[in-house]
Amino acid sequence: MILYTPMQLELVLQGLEEMQHVPTRRAYIDGVPVLIQDVGLREGKVVRVLSTDPRDYLRSDLYPGAVVRW
Repeated sequence: MILYTPMQLELVLQGLEEMQHVPTRRAYIDGVPVLIQDVGLREGKVVRVLSTDPRDYLRSDLYPGAVVRW
């Protein structure tokens, strides 16, 4: 990836060191593959929907930030 910007590189990359990697894992919620971040016992927050079916992206219960149980 190339980023063209008039800003100094130090300003563009400011705060990069403080970013933490959030561990995620792949799960299936009602047959839909998603990436989730564990927040409790058998409970997780949806980070990304991985489905190839466009209808899965329109579901009101599966969106980034939604808390799901399995």
